[in-house]
Amino acid sequence: MTTTGYRHGIYTSEQATSILPARTVDSAVVFAVGTAAVHTLAEDKARPVNVPQLFYSYDEFVQAMGWDADHFGDYSLQELIYSHFAIYRGAPVVCVNVFDPEKHKTEVADESLTFGTSALDKDTAQLAHGGVSAVELTDELGETTYEAGTDYSVDAVSGLLTRLAEGSIPEGGTVKAGYVYADVSKVTSEDVIGGIDPVSGQGTGLELIDEVYPRFRLVPSIVVSPKYCEDPAVAVVMAAKCDGINGLFKAICLVDIPSSGDNAVTKYSDVPGYKEQNNLTDGLMVVCWPKVKLGDNVYGLATHLAGVMAATDGDHDGIPYASPSNKRLDITSSGYVGADGQWNELWLDLTRANYLNGQGIYTVSNFDGGMKTWGGRMACYPSNTDPKDAWDSVRRFFNWHQAQFILTYFAKVDEPLTRRLVQTFLKSEQIKLDGYAAREIILGGSITFDETENPVTDLIDGIMRFHLRITPPVPARDIEAIYEFDPDNLSALFG
Repeated sequence: MTTTGYRHGIYTSEQATSILPARTVDSAVVFAVGTAAVHTLAEDKARPVNVPQLFYSYDEFVQAMGWDADHFGDYSLQELIYSHFAIYRGAPVVCVNVFDPEKHKTEVADESLTFGTSALDKDTAQLAHGGVSAVELTDELGETTYEAGTDYSVDAVSGLLTRLAEGSIPEGGTVKAGYVYADVSKVTSEDVIGGIDPVSGQGTGLELIDEVYPRFRLVPSIVVSPKYCEDPAVAVVMAAKCDGINGLFKAICLVDIPSSGDNAVTKYSDVPGYKEQNNLTDGLMVVCWPKVKLGDNVYGLATHLAGVMAATDGDHDGIPYASPSNKRLDITSSGYVGADGQWNELWLDLTRANYLNGQGIYTVSNFDGGMKTWGGRMACYPSNTDPKDAWDSVRRFFNWHQAQFILTYFAKVDEPLTRRLVQTFLKSEQIKLDGYAAREIILGGSITFDETENPVTDLIDGIMRFHLRITPPVPARDIEAIYEFDPDNLSALFG
C-alpha cells in the first residue's frame, strides 16, 4: 500500500521473497507421433489429425482416438498406449495422430460378397475393410445398381452391410461392392516427420512438439514414434527436435533399429554397424534393439523402455536420476519377425548384451530375475564419454533440471539487474541443490555468479550468467570384488 503526505501511526509494507520455490517439472512426459485408428470413432465425433492430444489413461485415448484390436500392430500409437498405460502405468502422454482417413485411403473396384454367409445374421455381409465411404452395390453382372437406404444400409465404421427386407436385393444374394476405405498403410515417414504448411502456417508431425508446452504447460521429456522410428530419417529428425524445444528445453528420443522388414538387422554383431552407418549417434538419442513380445503383440523395445523410464522415475519421487537399465520388462520374449512373418526368439548372453551396451545400444537381458532392460548409455557413446552426455540417467537429470531452472526463474526476466536479483538466484538455487544432495539425488551441487563470466560488456547489455556445478550419481555399471588366498590364515591349523 502506498500513501502520500503526512503519516501518523504504524504502517506495514511487503517485499518480494528473496527465495523462490522451485517449479515442478514432470520428468517423463512422453511426446508420441504415429497413427491411431481414428476411423473407428463414431461418425459424429471429431477425428483428430495433426493435433496434439493429452492423455492420462488408456480409456481417455480410446475415447478420443479410437481403437482397432483386430489390427493392433497396424496403428503405431496403440502399442505405445497399451504398453505405457496398461502395463507400466506411466502418465502423461501427448499424442499426435498423422493418419488422416480423408487423405490416406484406397479404392476397391468390385469386391464380391454374399448376404447370409454369416451364421449370425442372414441379412448381413461384411466388407473386407472398415472405415468405408462412397459405397456402391450392384448385382453380379453390374447391370443393377442398388440404393443405400432403400436396398441396404452400411455401417461406415465396421464395413458391415445389411440387406433391407423391403429392398430389391434377394435373400442370400451375391453383390459386387465398390468403395473407398481408410488405409493406414498409406502413411509415410514424411507424414511423421511433418513440417510447417506454407499456407496455413500449421505444424504437422514431429513439428508439433513446440505446441506441447503452450497447450498443456508440460515440457516434453521423452520423444517416441513407434514403428516409424525404425526409419533413420525419422530417428535423426526426432533427435533434432529434442534440442531447443520452444527455443528453451531439451528432451531425449528413443528409437529402434529395425529387426523386421526390408532393412532388418537380425544378428547382434551387425547392430553397431547399422547404428554408425545411419548416423544414430546423437547425444539426445537412445538406440534400442531388438523387438519384444507380450502375448501375441510385438513391440519396439523403445516403446517399453519409455514405460520403464516413467516407472523408474516414479519410484524415485519423479526425479530422473536413477538409470532405467537392469529394470524389469513386462514381456514374454525378445527377438524379431522373420521374412516369413514368424516370430524368432533371441537369447543374448551377458557377453553379447555387454557388447551392444559398449556400442551405445540398449538391449534385453535375461541373466537374472527375468527379462530386463540392459544398457544405460546414450547413442553418442562410445565416441563421446562425457558423463553428462554418455549416461542416460545423467543426461535426463540435466534436461530435467534445466527445464526446472528455466520455469522457476522465467518470471525474473526483465527485472532490474541488481544485487538483490543475483542473490535471489544464488540463495534459491543453492537451497534446492543442498536438499538434493541431502537426499542423495545428487552427490553435490553449487551455483555461482562469477565476475570472470560476467564481463561489464554483457552486464550493461542485460546479460547475467550463472554457473551451476552438479554431480548426479552415475550408475554402478561394473562392480568388482577382488579375492585373494591369504596363507596367514593357515596358522589356524595349529590352534
